[in-house]
Amino acid sequence: MSTTPQICTRCGSYAQHKTTTHGKLSTELILWCLLLLPGLLYTTWRLTTRAERCTQCGSPDLVPITTPTGRELHKKYHSRR
Repeated sequence: MSTTPQICTRCGSYAQHKTTTHGKLSTELILWCLLLLPGLLYTTWRLTTRAERCTQCGSPDLVPITTPTGRELHKKYHSRR
């Protein structure tokens, strides 16, 4: 996970974000047992599709709070009116 606090562009959440990986581990293991090349390709695909996602809405659209966009989102979602 990122060490810089991040905010979700979709819902404005500061909640702890999680890293997710596409695909299934069971499918990966089966492909490795069958043949080397399919297992290698599937593993490579799974590792390259990892992304941090918001735990509130599941969006992969996170920005550091220290950026201009992050500060703008903080004002939009967390300022008292």
